[in-house]
Amino acid sequence: MNFPAFEVFGTQHLVTLLLCAAAIYLYPKFFQNKDEAKQILGGKILAGIMILHMITQPIYDVLLFKLPWKGEFPLHMCDFSMLAMIVYLLKQNAPKILFHCAYFWGICGATMAMATPDLEYGFPHREYSPFFWGHSLILLAVFYVLMVRKERPILKDILKVVGVTLVLLIFVYIANLLIGPPANYWYLVDRPVEGTLMDYFPDPPLHLIGTIPLAILLFYIAYLPLQIKDRLKI
Repeated sequence: MNFPAFEVFGTQHLVTLLLCAAAIYLYPKFFQNKDEAKQILGGKILAGIMILHMITQPIYDVLLFKLPWKGEFPLHMCDFSMLAMIVYLLKQNAPKILFHCAYFWGICGATMAMATPDLEYGFPHREYSPFFWGHSLILLAVFYVLMVRKERPILKDILKVVGVTLVLLIFVYIANLLIGPPANYWYLVDRPVEGTLMDYFPDPPLHLIGTIPLAILLFYIAYLPLQIKDRLKI
């Protein structure tokens, strides 16, 4: 079967983003004014869906999409975001840093992934829907905590997240080397497919010289809506 080539910000892509945005907003909105027990249940349901996604994704990636198994370890930044939110939603009094990391990794990583997907083909290719579904779950979980639990990071939390990110970067880079090609977690070894900001960076591994400052800048941009909200309250 011949599949259409994926077109960034084409009609199909824009419709998909609109549907994802609706789900990301409407699910937390439904639980926003419920009692605490139902809000906790809503978070656990969401965590359960994310667990199911993380378990099944490697299976259908390898068996259905014939993707290499070396790329299926939960080592992408979006995987870390999802793991952090699963723990945060299921564990009472979970460390705040889990949500803070998921906020910045999710807002920046998942949003960028959905805006410039590492996809070759559009719908109905079997890889299309799970890609957007999985990344939408991360943002849905982040917005659930923001909208339902009324929790949020503050400005100084950015530096803590940057520190955690840089430490993890070292371990993920080593993991790429140990696993071997075509492992490319966090795109530390090579660029994604064309159509991303990394197209304008030097060839790997020198692309990290631009990627790290860009990531930090994106963290501050992700915090900007909260900063504006604080300013408007004054």
